[in-house]
Amino acid sequence: MNNTYLMKKAMIEAAVTRGIRQMEEDPERSARRLADLGKQFSGNRFQEIVFSVIQELLDNENSAYYDMIHNMLKNTNHDAMRTFGVNFGYMSFAYGASKIRDEEKVLGYCIPWCLMLRYDETLEDGLSLGDLQKLMEEGQELGIYAYFIRQSANSVGSYSLLTLLERCKDSSFIWFQESGRLTAAQIQMLKVCKNTVVALPVLDDESMLTAELLRDQKVPFALYSTYDDQFAGETVNRIMEHVLASETSMFFLIAEDGTALNVTKYCYDSRLEQDYPCVLMDYYGDGRSISRILAEHDHLLEIGADGYVIRPDGSRGVRFPSELPLKEALAEIMPPFTAASHHNR
Repeated sequence: MNNTYLMKKAMIEAAVTRGIRQMEEDPERSARRLADLGKQFSGNRFQEIVFSVIQELLDNENSAYYDMIHNMLKNTNHDAMRTFGVNFGYMSFAYGASKIRDEEKVLGYCIPWCLMLRYDETLEDGLSLGDLQKLMEEGQELGIYAYFIRQSANSVGSYSLLTLLERCKDSSFIWFQESGRLTAAQIQMLKVCKNTVVALPVLDDESMLTAELLRDQKVPFALYSTYDDQFAGETVNRIMEHVLASETSMFFLIAEDGTALNVTKYCYDSRLEQDYPCVLMDYYGDGRSISRILAEHDHLLEIGADGYVIRPDGSRGVRFPSELPLKEALAEIMPPFTAASHHNR
């Protein structure tokens, strides 16, 4: 990382720290000031769009997002808020995105802005912890600083994984748990792992109890739910009762494998209309939308726990060549980066 970006990151961290402190005294005014500052520091079109929308939303004095900010300040360690926010919003969306666009022009293939990984430590021939470490270390060299890890419920420990995530200081992670249960040791490790948000399944009976424990320990968390082709708005309305009770600030909707439907517009409309004091995200749909602006294409990369690429339709693709350096592996897996890539929307 060059000195210019290091200096800019340090400036942003200081500004965010100050902004969080001021929000405790005057949440509404300080949130608007932080949005103004974010737009000022914007390094690309995506960030400018995001902060412009945030400014517009916060002009609404009755915005549900002020309740979300209140919940975040009350329930989340402020160092964790700053660390995850800067890593996701700056290292991935600004520094990383710039590096990805430069690398794409040189290497000639599309580079994913994030890596979506499924992990089951009990599989002998699947993605190993060593594979994950290699993907993260070499991914950062290409500009990939955001990682989404969906872990199988069979993996009961996760201590080595959390240790690995904490070591990747500049990256951001959302760690999706298939079960709503976390051990006391895992929660204590998450307190140290400030670049990671744990996501729990909203319909698991244990998730609400775990959410309460996480709030008490001020560990940032999200909730999520899978959906299929039978999805309807009424389904989310029922789920949102649990989401709102948890006081989380993020709720993900994840399409089950083979689902043709996407709920990107539903989530987008919800965010603009400020229906809830939390942000609704369509895992794949919003991931592609972000990619179009950050990486100038909409090709995501998801690797299954068995080590095989998961195609956009949810089917099993080729085995990911994890034995190769990531640059060479992506050359075999990702499509060419051409002028047409910019319009693959």
